[in-house]
Amino acid sequence: MEYLWFALLVVGMVGLWWVAYRMEPHWAAKDGRRFLCSCQDLSDLAHPGRAKEARVVVLPDGMLHVTRKAGLRRQQTLWRLTGRSPDPPRRKQVYLAERNGDLGREMLAIRLPANSRCVPVLDDLLPGGQRTCGDQLVSESEPRID
Repeated sequence: MEYLWFALLVVGMVGLWWVAYRMEPHWAAKDGRRFLCSCQDLSDLAHPGRAKEARVVVLPDGMLHVTRKAGLRRQQTLWRLTGRSPDPPRRKQVYLAERNGDLGREMLAIRLPANSRCVPVLDDLLPGGQRTCGDQLVSESEPRID
């Protein structure tokens, strides 16, 4: 009987670990201009970084002020939104941001829930009213060819 209770305890702990691993952090202000999300560094496509929690503030000029944890310190950088994923995971939205850093062009993937308050704000920041279509970005003013 003791082994049964121990086995149930282990199964319960593994289940809680799995739920915690699958949850992604997210919070958004009422206006959608400040939010907490998961970001992944894509600067080195051969070895992309792992997804980390980040705080993002949309500045009045359209830049994104991203604060990511780097060990015990916080790394603060400015990014410009460049696109949106054409086929994001289910119930998610993935945006791509870039900046010119010390090592050249750096890229960052920003992952959010699809029903977040900040999705319309980020869609408005996309350059030239771009939306995704297939595997390329297409401007809304240009005719679509399917």
